[in-house]
Amino acid sequence: MAKRDLDEEGIENAVRTRLESEFCLSVPCSFFSVASCRKHFGVDLRKAERGSEMTRRTLATLVLACAVAVACMVTSASAQFRELSVNAAQVTGTVRSLQGVNQVPVLPQSNGVKLWPRPQPDLRRQYKELGIDSVRTHDTDGPTDIDAFKKGQPVDGTIFPNWDADPEKPKSYIFGPSDHVITAIKDTGAEVYFRIGRTYDSDPIRVPDYDKYASVVKHVAMHYNSGWAEGYHYNIHHWEFWNEPDVAADWIEHGSGVEERYTVNWPEPIGQFYKLYAKVAMSLKSYDPKLKVGCCALSRGQSSSPYREGFIRYCAEHNVPLDFYSWHHYTDDSADPWDYVRIGRDVREILDTNGLYNAEDYCTEWEMCLTDATRGPHPQSIYSMAAAAWTASTLVYMQDSPINLAHFEAGPSLFNPDGTYRKRAYVFRATLAMLKTPQRLAVAGADTIGFAVLAGRSPDGKTVQVLISNYEIPDLGGGPPVALRPPNVPVLESRLGIKYANNQGYSLRLDNLPWGDHEFSVRRYRITEKENFDLAGEASGRGTTFTVSNPLPPPGIELIVLEQK
Repeated sequence: MAKRDLDEEGIENAVRTRLESEFCLSVPCSFFSVASCRKHFGVDLRKAERGSEMTRRTLATLVLACAVAVACMVTSASAQFRELSVNAAQVTGTVRSLQGVNQVPVLPQSNGVKLWPRPQPDLRRQYKELGIDSVRTHDTDGPTDIDAFKKGQPVDGTIFPNWDADPEKPKSYIFGPSDHVITAIKDTGAEVYFRIGRTYDSDPIRVPDYDKYASVVKHVAMHYNSGWAEGYHYNIHHWEFWNEPDVAADWIEHGSGVEERYTVNWPEPIGQFYKLYAKVAMSLKSYDPKLKVGCCALSRGQSSSPYREGFIRYCAEHNVPLDFYSWHHYTDDSADPWDYVRIGRDVREILDTNGLYNAEDYCTEWEMCLTDATRGPHPQSIYSMAAAAWTASTLVYMQDSPINLAHFEAGPSLFNPDGTYRKRAYVFRATLAMLKTPQRLAVAGADTIGFAVLAGRSPDGKTVQVLISNYEIPDLGGGPPVALRPPNVPVLESRLGIKYANNQGYSLRLDNLPWGDHEFSVRRYRITEKENFDLAGEASGRGTTFTVSNPLPPPGIELIVLEQK
């Protein structure tokens, strides 16, 4: 084998760069070698580069050669590509932020002692980098819980541990541990979404005094919004009552071959739940009518329940304030990112049917699987590339749902124990980037079974972006999920007959680009098994139309950024 000249690689790179910048061609590295161009097309790249500039005739020869060769190389592959089109002149709505998460960015502490046994670094910087804009205060195991008991003893860090105390007196409250995590959320620039109630797996004890409980909640709001009891002026707007009151005593979790019963989060009759919510909502509104107060963080948002239809009907009939209704969903039994659109529309319809047109629709826990796939039916871990593509497709599909606010479960799971990014953190980087182009554009060619596309334009018309997520729903074998098998609670009916075609890549055409005859740059960023939102290619163009075609087999994600020069 002949030894390559030392400068051949540099020559080849120069030619490819020239073709990509002037003709917007994506040139395979293996195609434009010095040897292959001489053999197949009679072009000596070394001579072409030896002069002061490559001649247009030589370039034209290479362009024609590239077109022929690439056509031969990718004809069979491109037949499997998805044909996509974006009309940059047709604004269809707004690209909305869905960057909320559950769980606080720092370890809860009490008197300087960490309350969580698990390792977690300070994630304030990472939350800020991902544009996390709403943090739900749930599962802090003490801090931000109004009360919580385990084995009959108050959990460290709860706000009001003694129900014999006077709720009007500041000394009755322990605010320090909650102040620590609430301030950490505010440090990230995110809004605090305050969950009223108890951390999961607390003792299922009854609330001893409903009027006192409502007064305590009001004083907590006063502490964080009006400075009461040496407090703050954080303007916490969202106050969510309770968490998953529908969990029943006969629900069973199957984990590592051991059956464990779920902890009951509401141990009293359903009517008492309605009554306590009404008192808490009215108490908060008496302090500040502008606060948004809602319920119920339903564990299975897809299921008919007295805590869904019944609760919403109660609020409507009794004129009880309900600014939002919240629900949860894990796709254990479907792995289908479109689930959230279906459930969100169902909840919206129930609210509207009861005349609550202004009540908002929140999904305050969403995740692919209830576990990390060390158990349950999923063939992939929630830390995998497949889960990253599921996450991206879910976030794109939520744009087409009536969901007003969403919280991913959970923020810390986006990162490794040392604070470095896992795959799905890069997904939130990509969706954050899309918020720079909030004028949503018309897209053709996407589907609802995993191939999700979101396009946007900046208000000044100088940037257009397209986010493509390619995900395939795995065959889970049907039937109820293994991870959670509550009796007499229907799962969301899986969509049948899903078949995939033309999803091994994309052929994208953008029309009516907003900068007229000006030049523009093109950058492509990818998230794949080997790429972590890395720059995958650059090109340039001129005018109002641009086309690009690339392989992107599932699972894969790509962000395409066009900017006027």
